[in-house]
Amino acid sequence: MATIVIASSGTHGDYLPYIALGEALQRRGHRVRLAFPAAMHAYVEKAGLTAIACGEALSAERTRAQAADWDEWRGTEQSFAEQSETIKTRLYTEFPVVFQTLAAACADADLFIAGLQRHLFGAMLAQKTGLAWVAASVTPFFQCRDAQGTSAIRQQFTPVLNEISTQLGVSPLNWDTYEHTPHALLGASACFAETTPAHRHYQQTGFWFYQDPDWSTWQADEALRRFVEDGDKPLYFTFSSIPVVEPQKLLAVQVRAAAKLGLRLVVQRGGANFNENLLPDDCDPSTVRFVDFMPQDWLLPRTAAILHHGGIGTIARALRHDCPMVIAPLGNDQFFNAQQVLTLGIGAAVHPHKITADGLARVLETKVLHAATQRKTQALGAKIRAEDGVEKACALIEAWLK
Repeated sequence: MATIVIASSGTHGDYLPYIALGEALQRRGHRVRLAFPAAMHAYVEKAGLTAIACGEALSAERTRAQAADWDEWRGTEQSFAEQSETIKTRLYTEFPVVFQTLAAACADADLFIAGLQRHLFGAMLAQKTGLAWVAASVTPFFQCRDAQGTSAIRQQFTPVLNEISTQLGVSPLNWDTYEHTPHALLGASACFAETTPAHRHYQQTGFWFYQDPDWSTWQADEALRRFVEDGDKPLYFTFSSIPVVEPQKLLAVQVRAAAKLGLRLVVQRGGANFNENLLPDDCDPSTVRFVDFMPQDWLLPRTAAILHHGGIGTIARALRHDCPMVIAPLGNDQFFNAQQVLTLGIGAAVHPHKITADGLARVLETKVLHAATQRKTQALGAKIRAEDGVEKACALIEAWLK
């Protein structure tokens, strides 16, 4: 039995796969602690795991207030110098606190599993204390595409990182190679995207699917069940926890496109807070159903197609249920994910600010709700279901522990 600490950061999708991994490790007899922001502790504790407060999660209110920062189509008003100063300030204020929190959490640990934005801390703890660590990622964008300019960006912040490291009693690391540990996991399927030669040290296990304990007994209310199951399968629109600058405009396109195809539309309110008050006047409200976060494993098999932002967690779960998709990417890894969806022939990608209702309806009809697309989605879905990413990851972790 080993004591294992897992740390991650980001939005909901950056935490939930690690909870799935933690649950599986605990079932195998290990003691598992998750160093997550307090906002995620309810999920951790519901899974029967130990939660340690570490870092800060963005609230829905804060993300909506900063929605423009999540939309790379709009650019930024800050110069590169201003952005650099903002990052440096965060490093000076947040970095030492997170490091000290993780050092305390790992004081008696046998292994530290560091999510993508916690790799630095894994390398630093290993250098200072000799603690074994695993570099983990659930975002294939970073390991499955050739990164250009990464070294130059790291060099920009090397003096700051060296200064902070010295203050924390850690000898400065080689910031270009610190994450090249032989123990590295990518919780994503090679059927969706394969690692580049530079990242071959990452063991691809397949996706890590989180299952809320309440989902096993969850039942849709009668109104929702009838809306979804009576007639042709509806479309499903979600941007998950991602905020949107103009939610009313984006929602109107989805609603009108569904209407043109004679299909009903299920809308997840999510981080953008899509709601009934944002519906266009020419919409028939009876054809649109708003829902909060709910088990997608119930909804996706009953969905004709999913329209979303391109988060890898949403893509993985959609594929698991043979659901083709339309992606309207806003930033980060979403552009890479959209390109993979196009390459694999399992859906389409559109510009979130330029697509019209007519255009979206045409894309759905000719490229998504199409027999060839559905066949490719089903074939890929079968491969995803055949993988057990969490169990493979556990087996690798236990082998490394020995």
